Amino acid sequence: MSPVDQSRNHVGRAASVTLVAIVVLGGAMFLAAKLISPKTGLGEGKVQLGDATFQGGSAERLSKEIAKGGPIFYGDVSGNKERDIILQHIGNDTDSGWYAFRAAPANKDRDCTWTWQPDEEIFRARCDESLTAPADGKGLQRYPVKVVDGRLDVDLNAEARTATTTTTTAD
Repeated sequence: MSPVDQSRNHVGRAASVTLVAIVVLGGAMFLAAKLISPKTGLGEGKVQLGDATFQGGSAERLSKEIAKGGPIFYGDVSGNKERDIILQHIGNDTDSGWYAFRAAPANKDRDCTWTWQPDEEIFRARCDESLTAPADGKGLQRYPVKVVDGRLDVDLNAEARTATTTTTTAD
């Protein structure tokens, strides 16, 4: 005879543990789906990964950094690699005078970035120095910048939202 008694009900326990695991996993999947689409319910929401805005950091710190070293280049870290931006601040008021714009001239490669010319207070294209842009990026693809609680908020998707917004009128 064996010194260890054989268990006769481990099949029932295994089935119970499996059933509990399935219920817990199903509940977790349901909650995850609800979190992805909190307003519309399962299967009807539009999933959009990432933030709609870029938080640049402290407006006060960045304005000092720009005053000392010139506008700041931010490389696009998304998979698209299409939205490198330049952040510029003009003036002494940290709540206003902020500009964010595309870091390269229209229809030019990503490596043809604008370079700041402090003596002239303009940007020149790295690939063609005859191409210039004003300090505030006027005429370039710009992104709205807000200061919220002392921190910068650059809306990289404002143009896309405007293009997809529709209005209807009653006849």
